[in-house]
This record gives sequence, structure tokens and C-alpha cells, in this order.
Amino acid sequence: MSFIIEHGDSVNIIYDFAEAEAVSIAINNLKTDLQRTVGVRLYKGNGNLFGNATDIIVGTIGVSQIIGAFDVPATMFDENGKLRKEAYTIMEFGDSLVIMGSDRRGTIYGIYEFCEMLGVSPWYYFADVPVKEREKFELEDGYVKTDYPTVEYRGFFINDEEELEHWVQKYLGEETIGLKAYEKIFELVLRLKANYMWPAMHVNSFNMNRENGALADRMGVVIGTSHCDMLMRSNNREWKPWKAKKGYDDAMYDYSVEGRNREILKEYWQESIEQNKDFEVSYTLGMRGVHDSGFEIRGLKDKTPEELTQAKVDLLEEIINTQNDMLKNILDYNPVKIFVPYKEVLPLYDFGLKVPEDFTLIWSNDNYGYVRRYPSEKEKLRVGGNGIYYHNSYWAPAGRSYVFLCSTPLAHTKNELSKAYAEGIRKLWVMNIGAIKPLEQEMSFLARLAWDIDKKDVDVDEFVTEWINKTFTGGHGAEVAKLLNSFSQLANIRKIETLDNDIFSQTAYGDEFAAVVNSLKTIYDKANEIYETIADEEKDAFCQMVMLRIHAVYYTYSQYYYADRSKLCCKQGKMQAAKVYTEYSKAFDDLRRKLICYYNNIMSEGKWDRMVTPEEFPPPKTAMHPACMPPLAIGERKMLVNLWNDEDSFCFVRKASKWFEIANAGAGEFEFKVDAPEWLEVSESTGVVSHEKRIIVSVKDFSEDRQGTITVTNVTDGVSETFEVRVSSLITKVEKDCVAIEDGGIVVVKAEDACAAQGWKTVKRLGRGGGSLLEAAEPDSIATYPVYFTSEGEFKLEIHRFPSLNSVGRIRVAVRIDEGEWSVIESESVDEHKGTWGSNSLNNVDKLYFDMQGIVEGLHNISFKVIDKYFAFSKFVIYTRERKCNNLALFCSDYNSDTADGSNAGCDGDEICAFAERLPDIQDFDRLAADLYGDITLRPRRVYYAEKPYNNDTLVLTDTIIYPEGYGNTKEPADILAAADSVFAEQAGSVKIDAVTAIKQTENAFTTNGAWEYCNSESYGRNGLAVYVPEGVIKDGEPAPAINFKVNCTGGMYTVWTYMRCHHIRPSICKVDIDNVRLADEQMYNNGKRIWRYEAEYIWRWIPLAVTDLNEGEHLLTIESQHASVRFDRIYLTKNSELPPQDTSW
Repeated sequence: MSFIIEHGDSVNIIYDFAEAEAVSIAINNLKTDLQRTVGVRLYKGNGNLFGNATDIIVGTIGVSQIIGAFDVPATMFDENGKLRKEAYTIMEFGDSLVIMGSDRRGTIYGIYEFCEMLGVSPWYYFADVPVKEREKFELEDGYVKTDYPTVEYRGFFINDEEELEHWVQKYLGEETIGLKAYEKIFELVLRLKANYMWPAMHVNSFNMNRENGALADRMGVVIGTSHCDMLMRSNNREWKPWKAKKGYDDAMYDYSVEGRNREILKEYWQESIEQNKDFEVSYTLGMRGVHDSGFEIRGLKDKTPEELTQAKVDLLEEIINTQNDMLKNILDYNPVKIFVPYKEVLPLYDFGLKVPEDFTLIWSNDNYGYVRRYPSEKEKLRVGGNGIYYHNSYWAPAGRSYVFLCSTPLAHTKNELSKAYAEGIRKLWVMNIGAIKPLEQEMSFLARLAWDIDKKDVDVDEFVTEWINKTFTGGHGAEVAKLLNSFSQLANIRKIETLDNDIFSQTAYGDEFAAVVNSLKTIYDKANEIYETIADEEKDAFCQMVMLRIHAVYYTYSQYYYADRSKLCCKQGKMQAAKVYTEYSKAFDDLRRKLICYYNNIMSEGKWDRMVTPEEFPPPKTAMHPACMPPLAIGERKMLVNLWNDEDSFCFVRKASKWFEIANAGAGEFEFKVDAPEWLEVSESTGVVSHEKRIIVSVKDFSEDRQGTITVTNVTDGVSETFEVRVSSLITKVEKDCVAIEDGGIVVVKAEDACAAQGWKTVKRLGRGGGSLLEAAEPDSIATYPVYFTSEGEFKLEIHRFPSLNSVGRIRVAVRIDEGEWSVIESESVDEHKGTWGSNSLNNVDKLYFDMQGIVEGLHNISFKVIDKYFAFSKFVIYTRERKCNNLALFCSDYNSDTADGSNAGCDGDEICAFAERLPDIQDFDRLAADLYGDITLRPRRVYYAEKPYNNDTLVLTDTIIYPEGYGNTKEPADILAAADSVFAEQAGSVKIDAVTAIKQTENAFTTNGAWEYCNSESYGRNGLAVYVPEGVIKDGEPAPAINFKVNCTGGMYTVWTYMRCHHIRPSICKVDIDNVRLADEQMYNNGKRIWRYEAEYIWRWIPLAVTDLNEGEHLLTIESQHASVRFDRIYLTKNSELPPQDTSW
């Protein structure tokens, strides 16, 4: 007999009143879920049951007498005959259903598993996934499901949670994240089958309200704290209020200060233990600074470095032992105790710090998803076991944060955590998930991986397929899985939060930036197609869980692509194209802003307002305002022709397309014609060029050597350009014997294409940008690749290594050519802050180099032998000529012209180089925005004014923020620059200067000490211009580049304001001279030190740069930029007290 419930049926939920409150809460949710899915009449209890009803029997083994009447399946027991922790069984029993758990959480997980089977997603609240209503629910006769977790403690760290707090304040009406929010968060954690959480600690202290902890315990969630918060205290928000309340104003969070100070610290910790002693929590032991700062040691003085280290170790051991004794004295049980050897504490641990055996050691990644080290054989045997703190979100040092989205591929997380599990990290996994949204996918995956990792392979495509199909109707899981997993491989090439100008090349070996953008566009278009077929009631959830990330990344990459292209075109003389691409970049900026507006204000009827605010602080902002280069003037019509790879001819030796560009240097348009030999195929032979066109060229037949020319004619003006084309038939003779052939000075080989790879494994979905990763499971694994060279000499090998870490070991691979000697290549980037780790972690690749000597033309075997376990790479590149600056080395083989339009590639993790030949499509931006997001009118961005007294706490918002009423009037570049023809004179107590006038090099405005470049700015109705010093211009020991302006003033005390965009990583220090005399640091903003602050990252901001007393008359104002890429838009000298004017009043 099967278990069946139908709409309108009577159902008894039978359970024992002795059950824990956490189980009762889950049963209440089961009741709600049954009513909103099947629509049944319910009785909940253990007496006065409905007659002629279906029974659902729920209980915990050893607690429920009712469950005691049923046989417990053998699968609920481990190999030693003990009940597994948190195991559950769901089984049909006659026409009844039994849900039993081995403990309270096991029962809860059984309940929520059944709720999901009914059609209630764990994300019904936090992603608005509609509950699936049904007329009938049925389980087949004999249905039994038993399941249990692999990792004991599995959970999340809510961190950098300011957006979550803003949402809570607006939507839930709480002053800060509190009981209302945590009730929903704890339910989500349990429905995901996780059990552990480090609560928010930036905006408040979880511990300050005892009811927070009581609620977690009532619901069944284990609470812990991070590496810097000891014994359940959240120091950032607790220490100061606590000591103020106690009157301990002179107390220091420093155990090295003996006497009364130590007693105060013990009291602080003891009260926390007392408050939480009745709750299921983990206790972090040890000590760091108050808020993720260093271990404070004022009392350790007059010691040599080695004596100081030993004194720190001794002190930390004393702290740990004191805290441990406090736990023993207060608690009548042994709780989970964790020690986190992190940052400055890790060297102390390695120096010999003794940590009790029953403590769980929590290891960490480098904050970017790469596990730094694994426990030693001795550490694997610890009674307390080992855990890991892993990041999918991170508030980082300057310019390195990623808190908008998570683009880390699921395959990346899986591979790193699978290795961690294999190496003994099995007790506790906690993931930093920022403010929860929009990391729905990542949270779901972590919970699933930690649950299943030792039982079955969690294939990322299968996971997303199942996740989507459970969440949405329509059966789109497999399609969306391909999209999301391909998307993350592309998006993680460089996270959009840290995107910058000039990251990618548009000329070296093709157009790698266009390749990425076109691939993202294909995914974007496909996602939009699927979205149109999604049921209306599911669209909001689909937008949150799928669309947001795809749209945001596509828009941001496109914004930076067109910014870079405007600059390239300007330098190539393609002035009309530069102007067009500047507008395109701004249009994609608008699309991203409309997406964010839609997410916050329109989607789900505005439920998530303030939840996703990547252009506001805190937390750190995402990248924005890329530097475009609009033309200063557009001249007469003129044809320009540029060839692939900046070459002057084409040579085809393999099946790959190349391209040339026809552009108009000036205004208007012209007709063109391309004449090519019949053995070539060109994408367009006639047409009209206004700004530029890219013409794709491929070879129809490689059966013989050929030579000819391509002639490009400007038909309108009767002007032609000709270049040579050669075709080699070599490919027909060698293609079966090699995996790659030299072409254009480069050989590119995918790691997975090895003809022999003994001891290696292929990791799907983890190649950089697409494809797979090849990883060595053990030392001495060898992979061999036959490669054909068409030239000879000394070549440079570049290995694109997956930048995994090994902080206590080495990372080496050996390479040999044919049967030669093995040569060892070693990465210095074994840990964070070592070698090229800074660049590696931003670009998700470690490029290793080796000089290949004496290579002759012909076929050669390139072999790699791993020396250190887990060495992995996605490709290698051999440069046979001087290496051209590039990021991806995308010039790949086997180009299929059938997919040149991007219709197939890019959605299956395929090579993204198939897109490199074509320029991205032109779009109707207004129509696109209206179709996707409705009628949204964007307001001008906020205007930020820095406070004159610099606040050294860069984690707080200090700026004055004004919302402009509208955009200013636009001006042509010539009109802006015309101001340089006269002295900048004071009017009504102020002098206004457009900084770009300095590039005109007049006696009134000029640059000195190095080249300056100009770019667009947000002034003059988003059509303004700014100046900056390019990378590589500033040299140590040489005078810094400066901009200079003659001003005429009436005399008095003036503030020199600058409207500027500081560099997102560098301090952005500036100096000011008046009449060639340097102002004292005391006259400068922040005493002449850094202008950078977290709140200043990526935005335009008014800075009160200097204060100076000027006599009446003419003066030379000089602003010196001591760091590259700091942009200057406007300068405002005023002896008045008002803030600089808005754009509408300039």
C-alpha cells in the first residue's frame, strides 16, 4: 500500500510531546507546508486524532515512544553499530508515513526533506521561490530513504552584512539584524541541512541580546564565532559597550597587561560563557585584536625577535589554558572548542604553540578560495579534528574585495574542499557568504557538498540541474546548469568587483576581451530566452537566483570592454569609433544601474530594497567608472586598415580564422570593397563603414601552399590598401601527429589534450575561462603533448597553473623536450603574500615561465612531470617570438566557422576563443532595458564630499552625500579646453578649473614631469573630461607628474577642492605647490598622506585637498600626482565655506 494524500484529506501529524522544541518548530512548519502545497486538514499531536485520516508519524529515536514501535533501518547505524549523528529515515508504512531521526536535527532534516518533496524550497522566503501547489502527493509502496551528513558541522558566516541590516531595517522593521531576521535565517540553514553559523558581527553583536542565542538553540542551530571573537564574544560591537557599562574605561583588550586588566578580561569572557552555557554553541579560544586586528602585546617589552616570538607563544598558551579552565569550571559538558591558526597567530602555532588535543583546528583559505595548507599526519589524529573557514565573499584590503556577487565556480569550491576532506579536514566547514543574497547557489552547494562528500560524487552540472528543476517548473535544469557553470568560469577570469582598464588585450593573438564579452553575451541571451518561458510567478525567483549574476557580469565586462576599445581606437586614429564606444560603455553602465534598481525596487514588489547596493558603501563597492577616451575632435573621412595581431600580412598554417579591421578615422561614412583570392573566405566583401568593421578571413582549402593578396578599397574616395596572404599546407601533413602547431608566434595547448597523462585527473568545469583542469593526484605523474614548430630558436614556455597553495611545502613541476633532461619549474606563490600571489588571486592563474633552448623546426614532445602533489594547470603557451602582452592566450585551434556567430559555443564550457574573431554586437540599449526592467529613469549618481578632518577608521562612512537634482549641461571637448587660453579668474570668491585644460599646454594650463592622458568623466552631464598619469610613467627618484594652472584671486584663505577618482588600491597621495613652493603637510588633506579610503574606492569624490593663504593677484597652482591612474576632473578654489557646486551649477 502506498502513501497518498490528496487535496482536502484529513491528516494526523503524530508526535511525542517529549520532543525537543526544535523538532516542534519544524513540525509546525511541516503543518504549514502541507496546507499550502496539498491543502489538507490537519491535526498535530498525539491524541484526539482524526478518524479515517492519513497519519504522518514524526519522532526522534530514544525520545519518542511512538517511534520506538518501529524498526530502525540498518543504514541509520555506522560500522560500529552506533546511531549516526543527524541521520533521518523517511519511510512508507502501510498508508502512513514515518519520519524518524537519530537526534533532534536528524528529525528536523527528515521533516524538511519531506517538505521539499512536497514542493517547498528552502528558498521560499529568501528568494521568493513559489510553493508548488498540488492536488495529490504519493510515495510508492515500500518507499524508504535514509540519509545522514558526512561533515559534522556545516554552515555559514554572515559577514560584511551592512546590506542585510539595511534590508532588515526597511522590510522587517528591526533596528538591526535581530530575532525576526534570525528566525528566517535559522530556518533557511536547517532547510538546507546545515547546522552551524557564525552570526553577523559587523553591525551588531549577536551576544548582546541573549534571546538571539536562545532562539538558535530552540530551533536547533549551533552558533559559533570567527577567528577574532573569543568565547562567543563579538568584540567589534561588544568590548567597548561592555567595559563602558562596567566602568572599566581604562581596560585594554590585551592579556599581556597583567593585574587588574587580566581580571577584567576574564570577567568579560566568563559572563559570555555563563550566558551561553545552556545553548549548543562552539567556543573559539585564543586571542587576536578587537576587530580582526593583530594580537596585542603591550606588556612584552625589551626582547629580541626570537625572545618576543617565544613570549607570544607562552602568553597565548596561558590565555588558551585559562579560557579552557573557565569552560571546565562553568560547563558540565565538553563543548566544541575551536582554535583558528590565522594571520599573525599561525606563525606562533608553527613556532610550537601547544593546543589541547580536543580542540578543533580551523584552517583557512587565502580568502579567494584556495586552501593554504592541510593538517599534518599528526594533526589528522587530533581528537578534536580539523575544520576549514572558506570564502565565497570577502571584504579585502584596498581594491581586492568581492562582496557583490560570487563568481567562484562551484567546481573550484568542490575541488578545493574535496582535497581538504581527503587530507583530513572533516569536522567543521564554515563558509563566508557575505549578506546571504545573492549567494543562494553557493550556500545550497556548500550544504550539499558537506552532506554528501564521502558518499557520492557531487557533479556540478548534475547539482545545478537538480537544484533548478526542484526550484522551477519547465524542466530547464540541464540548460541552466550549462549556463551557470560556463558563466562562472568566464566571470572568475577576473571578478567584476576588481575589474579594471587594460586587464585584457584586444590585439594580441586576436581579441581576447571580445572573446569573453561575446561568450558572456551568448549566455546572457540564452538566459533571457529561458526567463521568457519561466512561469510568471517564478520569474522573480529566477531573476534572483540566475539572472542577476549573469546580467551584472555581462554589463560590467561590456562596460570595461568598450572603455578599453575607445582608448585603443583613439590611439589607432579611429576617432568616430572611439566616440561610439565611449557611449556604449556608458550605456552598459546604465543597464547595470537599471538592473540594480529593478532588483531592489521592482522585483518581488520591492521586497529586497537595500539588499543589493554594489555602488554604495559599506561594504566595499564594485568596480565602476572605467576610463574611456572620447576623441577631442573628429576630422575628415579617411580609411584605416588594421590587421590581426598588429601584423602587416597574414600567414595561415592551421584551421583558424584571422581578421582585419576597416575603420573611418573621421566623420561620415564610406563604401568599402574587399578583393581576396578565391581560396579565402571573407565574412563581408562589400558594405558601408561609419566607425569600424571587422572582417573575418579563413582558408577554404589547405591542400597546397598558396600566396596572394587582399585589397581593401574605399570605394567612396577611391583609396586602396593591400596586404599579403600566405597559406601553408603543412597542417594536412602533421595534424594527426600533434595537438597544436605554431602560428603567429604562439602555440596554445589545452592541458586536457595530452596524448598521454598517467596519474592525472581531469577536473571538469575548472579550466580558466572554459574547459577542464588537469590535476596530478600524486607526484611523478607525467603528461605529454606533441607540438609542431614552424620556426626555430629560443622560445618561452608559459604554464597557466591553477593557483592552489601549499604554505608548508613546495609547488614544482618538471618539463622536458623530447627525451632531454627534466628541468624543474617552481612557483614561489606557495601562500598568500608570497611570489605573485597578489596577481594570481585576482586573475585566478599562476603563470610560470621557462626558457626553451635550441628548438628546431618540426615535431617535438613537450612533457610535464609533477614533483608536488596537486599541481594543476589548464593550458600551456609557447611564445616563439617576443611575447605580446595578453591575459588569456586564446588563439586556439580547430576553429569552426559554423559557430562564428556564437550560437553554440560558450554555454557548455567550450573554448571561448571561437568568439575572438568578431566585434560584439550593437544593441538597442533603451529597448533592451525597457524589455527587461520596465520604464526606469535613472537619477544622477550621488555626489560625495570628503570631510575635512580625516577619520583614520576607513571602515566607516564619513562623506557628506548630496543627491543632484539633474545632470549638468553638456560641453564639447573644444569648449572645455578653451578655458586654458586665459588665466583662471576668481568670481564671487571662487575659482573654477577643469583639470583637463592642462593637456592643451598653454601658459595658463599645462602639464610637467611626464605624460598625462585624458579620459571621460561624469561632469558636464556625463560628457566631461579628466586627466590622469598612465601606468609606468612615474619613476622612483624622479619628479612626480603635475598639472599646473595660473589663477588670479582677490586674496584670503582658500580651500583647494579637487573632484577626483582615487586609485582603488594605491594611497593616491597628492602634493600641492603655490608659486613653486610646496605646501606643508599640515595644510593638506590627511596631513599629505593617503586619500584612499574604502568609501572612496571606484567613485568620483570631492576632496578638500589643501588650505592655503593667497595674496591678491596671479599665482601658479600645481597639483602633483604621486600615484598613477588617479583621475582629476575639476578643481575648485574657494574662500567661502560652501561645498563645491553640483554639475548643474558649474
